Amino acid sequence: MAVPTTPTDAELDAYILFTFGMLGIDISVLPLDDSSAPADQAGVLEACRDRIRDNLEVLEFELDPQYHLATYYASPQAEWTKP
Repeated sequence: MAVPTTPTDAELDAYILFTFGMLGIDISVLPLDDSSAPADQAGVLEACRDRIRDNLEVLEFELDPQYHLATYYASPQAEWTKP
């Protein structure tokens, strides 16, 4: 299995802008980089990149096969998952 590589800022920006476009969000109306503005394109993209990278770190968690996930109804869950 191929090991996934960490995406670059440019790749993440392209993904974010594509996703925004599919959702109908247009950040081009924001200033490019203005520290006095409440929001700017650079800040929005940076926040989105940070959020994506945080989620990628969570996905790297390796689950112990003997680890038991908590469920609301433990006994029925055990019955439903019997092989």
